Amino acid sequence: MANTEFLELNETDTQHTRTVLARRLADIVALPSSRISPQERWIVGDLLYDILRASDVDLRAKCSKRLAELVDAPHRLLRTLATDVFEVAEPILEQCKSLTDFDMLEIVRCGTQQHRMTVARRENISETVAAALSAYGEPAVVERLLKNNTAILAAPTIDHLVAAVAEQPRYAPLLIGRSELRPAPALRLFWGCAHRERLMILERFSVDRTILIDAVEDVFPMAAAEGWNDPLVRRALNYIDRRQRQRDISKFSQYNSLEDVIDKMCLEGARPELLAEIAAISSINRGLLATMFDDMGGEALAVLCKSTGLKWSYFQSIWAGLGRPLDGPVAAEADKVYHMLSVQKAQTVLRYWNLSMEEND
Repeated sequence: MANTEFLELNETDTQHTRTVLARRLADIVALPSSRISPQERWIVGDLLYDILRASDVDLRAKCSKRLAELVDAPHRLLRTLATDVFEVAEPILEQCKSLTDFDMLEIVRCGTQQHRMTVARRENISETVAAALSAYGEPAVVERLLKNNTAILAAPTIDHLVAAVAEQPRYAPLLIGRSELRPAPALRLFWGCAHRERLMILERFSVDRTILIDAVEDVFPMAAAEGWNDPLVRRALNYIDRRQRQRDISKFSQYNSLEDVIDKMCLEGARPELLAEIAAISSINRGLLATMFDDMGGEALAVLCKSTGLKWSYFQSIWAGLGRPLDGPVAAEADKVYHMLSVQKAQTVLRYWNLSMEEND
C-alpha cells in the first residue's frame, strides 16, 4: 500500500513539474522580439514541442490558448497544436494570425471536419486554402466558405463548385452572390438552379452590348469583304452581332421565317429536322436548343424567344407543342423572364450559352 501511494504521489509531482515547465517555456516563447532572439525562440519552441507531444489534453489546451495570439511563435509548434484534437486546436484556428498557407493546408489535410469548419470561417483565406477546403466536398464546410466574404476563390474552385451544384443545390444562391463568379460559369450554373436562382443569374449577368456593338460596327463589312475566312473573327462577331436570326434564311431553309417553323412544329411535333431549322435560323448550336427543349423550366425558352424577336404567343405555341400546361406555374415563371429582359440582354445570355456549348463540342 505504501509503495502504491508513493507511486501515485510521484506521478502527481511529475505532472505538476511538467506543467510548470511547460508554462515557463510558453512564457519564454511569448516574449517580444526585443527580449529574445529568433534562435532562442526556436530552441525553446523545440523543447516545448517535445513536452507537449507527451502531455495530456488539458496541458496542451492551456498552451494553445497561451500561444494563439502570438505573431512569432514557431510554426512547427503552432501546426502541431492546430492539428491536435479540436479542443486543443480551436484557439489557434480562431485567433492565430501567423499561420501560413502551408500551415493551413496541413491543418485542412490532417484535421477533422470541425477543424475545416473553423478554417473556413477565418478572415482572408487565400485561393490555395479555399481550393483545399472545397476539394473535400463537405457541404457544411463549403457553405461556410461561400458565406465568408473575405475568402478568395480562384476560377478553378468556382468551376468545381458550379459542377457540384447538381448534387448540392444549396450552393447555388451562395455562388451567385460571390464577387468572383463570372458570366460563363454563372450561365452554366443556370441549368442546375431553381427559378429563384435563375432569376438572380439573369438579373446579374444579362447585360446589353451597346458599347461593344458600337465599337466594332465597322468591322462587319471588313469581315464580309474577306469572305468571313477568319474563324476567330467570325466567332467573335457572331457574339457581337445585333441580330440573332440568320441574315438570309432563303439561302438554306425552305421556310420563310422562324415563326413558320414553329407553326409547323406545333402541328407535327418536335421532329429532328424542325429542331435543326430552328437552331440554324436562331444561330445557335443544335445541342443548346435540345437542352432548352429538354429543360422542364421555361426560362431558357423565354430567353430564346426574346432573343430572336418572337412574340410571347410563340413561346406558348412551343410550350403547348411540347405537351406542357400553359396555366401552370412554370409558364408564369417563363412569362416573367420574357418580359423582364430586353432583346439585347436576352441575346447576351443566349450567346454565352452558345459559346459554351461550342467549346464543349
